[in-house]
Amino acid sequence: MDISQDLVSLLSDLIRVESETDNEKDICDKVYSTLNQLSLNGSVIREKNSIIYNLDFGKERRIALVGHLDTVPVATSSIDPVIKDGELWGRGACDMKSGLAVMLKIIWEISKEEIIPKHNLSFVFYEREEGPMPNGINFLLDKGLLDSIDFSYVLEPTEGRYSVGCLGCLAIKKELNGVSAHSANPKKGKNVLDETFQIYNHIRNMDTLISADQEIDGLRFYQTINVTTLKTDNMAFNVIPAKAEMSINYRFTPQITPNEALSKVEEYIGSDGITILDAAPACYIGNAGNEFLQDGIEREIMQAWTDIAQLNAAGIPSVNFGAGSITVAHKPEERISITELTEFYDIMVSHLV
Repeated sequence: MDISQDLVSLLSDLIRVESETDNEKDICDKVYSTLNQLSLNGSVIREKNSIIYNLDFGKERRIALVGHLDTVPVATSSIDPVIKDGELWGRGACDMKSGLAVMLKIIWEISKEEIIPKHNLSFVFYEREEGPMPNGINFLLDKGLLDSIDFSYVLEPTEGRYSVGCLGCLAIKKELNGVSAHSANPKKGKNVLDETFQIYNHIRNMDTLISADQEIDGLRFYQTINVTTLKTDNMAFNVIPAKAEMSINYRFTPQITPNEALSKVEEYIGSDGITILDAAPACYIGNAGNEFLQDGIEREIMQAWTDIAQLNAAGIPSVNFGAGSITVAHKPEERISITELTEFYDIMVSHLV
């Protein structure tokens, strides 16, 4: 991988490497080989398909730049990058191969002494962010490989804002049971969909009550809960279904824990038949890490979940900070403004020197 080339060409090369979740080996191999060929005296640690590249300059503090290697499935988007109207299009263009390109370009500039960092630096490239927990960050944290980091920037797309907090995520499965019968004689059975739609209405009522705008230190966000999947065991048009399964996704405030979020949902739909599919904490950094943030850059609570929650919970103050917009991530039209990308690169460098 040629990390000496301009930022847009480097990002284009990264987009061309297919790296859907659980298929990160190819891109990890390329990054690992590239880092090992540099003249810097950095230590390259590889664990599965995650990499930590540590650079020591004899400084007191260690700052990390963090980016995930995977993308969501390619679907109808493309891994053949295209430039049009001043934007670079392709899967991962903003989420978050733009961040990877910035990280690799910074490493190259350090190797050429074009950038002289004021802190020791770690560059974390990790796997499986787009899948369910646990992911690559969990693994690296559990092995103690991030313990020396004093602050981290996670280069998720934020349009150049600091995301100083994020919502938590609770995903559950609710299983419901009825009694099968012929649809011509439904009195002999119990249609499980009757209760299913009652549960659905409870979820809609809960969403109405929790979705008003909230603020933490003047930063706005809102909670939301939704039914995201619904299926029955019935494959025939003339049979009353006996079993149903629905998935429910709750995005909750930084002011409650995943366990408290689960208890809140159970108040509306009961605890029977519930299986937890995913549970990730929310977070809010508060004033921690202010010394690593610049005045004049807008702050926000991210209306989503990212791994800053896990890093902050592990005692590593962290913010999301990257180029590109989350509004086009995971979409066929995923893209990033070339001007925004290059401007963000310069701003990111200014945080390090």
